[in-house]
Amino acid sequence: MIRTLVFALSAGFALIAGSASAQDYAPQRVVASVDNDDLRAIVQSLDHELIDFEDEGEVSVGGRAEDGTKYLLIGTACDVAGVEGCQGVMMQVRFDPVESVTDADLARANLGQAAILTWRDTSDGTLGMTRYVVLDHGITMANLRENVLVLLSITPLIIDTLVGD
Repeated sequence: MIRTLVFALSAGFALIAGSASAQDYAPQRVVASVDNDDLRAIVQSLDHELIDFEDEGEVSVGGRAEDGTKYLLIGTACDVAGVEGCQGVMMQVRFDPVESVTDADLARANLGQAAILTWRDTSDGTLGMTRYVVLDHGITMANLRENVLVLLSITPLIIDTLVGD
């Protein structure tokens, strides 16, 4: 009986801790999947403005960095293989079309900055930079946050490659 009570109390405390940690940024917390609360916590941990992008999917949030750069965090591979939440995060910065950017410019940007995929949406000309993170087997929230910083720090270098100074 005591063993059952201790187990029940331990399980209850674990559930309480789990739901509280999903709302706050905890650098050492390991996540194998994320939800909107986790993505919001990343943006807020950077002291960036939180922007909602509802048309990007159920699990997606946006942020605006101090320099005005807007970015998206989009959950992917959601609720698959018996895992609740999204097991991948696509991080993107998007820009309006720039007519002068050629396919050769995009290729040069991709070769120069392998950590980021640079692309053009052929339907509307939007230019974008994407960093994708797989969460399988877990990464820390600090690592996920750092991946956002990598995207934001490389973006100006890619812009220079694409359009020059």
